Amino acid sequence: MNKQTINRLSILIISCTMMGNAEIDIQKNIYDSAEEIMAMDEKMNRAIAEHNRESLDWNDSIKLEVISVNDFEEREDSYILEREIPDFKNTKLEVKLNNGELTISTKTTKIEKTEFSESKTINSSSSSLFLPTDADDTQMKKSYVDGILKIEFPKKGKFKSHN
Repeated sequence: MNKQTINRLSILIISCTMMGNAEIDIQKNIYDSAEEIMAMDEKMNRAIAEHNRESLDWNDSIKLEVISVNDFEEREDSYILEREIPDFKNTKLEVKLNNGELTISTKTTKIEKTEFSESKTINSSSSSLFLPTDADDTQMKKSYVDGILKIEFPKKGKFKSHN
């Protein structure tokens, strides 16, 4: 092998090595950027919690549940929706009706104390659904007793007598 061929092979080997390192550096930069974004997201969530005057010592999980018109029990003159609310003694419940859409939101707060620490866990849930087309949304009746939420809408044009 002559000197010129050896030089060319050396340059080729060095170039391939540098390309491999460049690929590794690009991947490392991508992962570093992703970690930085996740850290910024965590800081933003903490800032929002602090702004809302919520404790930073709790874990918050949000569960979105899909319910459908079929969840209403249809009766001759009304529609009824019943939901069992787990851990109802530690749960705040909110029911909203807006433009024919019913939203049920819960927020359960649990505090666990040990000899050395205290932890607070908050679980939130929100369910939304549209009312059946013939439900009278101006006549909503709701009750919440012992963890059972019951919401009733009369059918349009059909009102229950209170005999």
